[in-house]
Amino acid sequence: METMARFFEYINNLLGVTTPMELVFHPIFIGICVAALIYSIVKQWKFFSLGITGLMGGAATYHYLYPKEANDLGELISFIAAVLGLALVLIYLGFVRE
Repeated sequence: METMARFFEYINNLLGVTTPMELVFHPIFIGICVAALIYSIVKQWKFFSLGITGLMGGAATYHYLYPKEANDLGELISFIAAVLGLALVLIYLGFVRE
């Protein structure tokens, strides 16, 4: 486990990021995810591509729609609706659509 921790620390230092949200929206990380997504679609790895889509979609939803103030109920409801919508789309693509 210590070796994996050092590996991820090295990657974070190499990219110059300090938080996980900075890593998710770093252009190099987005490029790697898009390349992996295209490769998984070409190879027809359905659940791997759904995982990458869920990771990036969830991060974008959290980044853009999570309420900045704790007492804003309208923004919280829109965030929950967006997360549920993303989950329903992923469930549909993963299990219902053949």
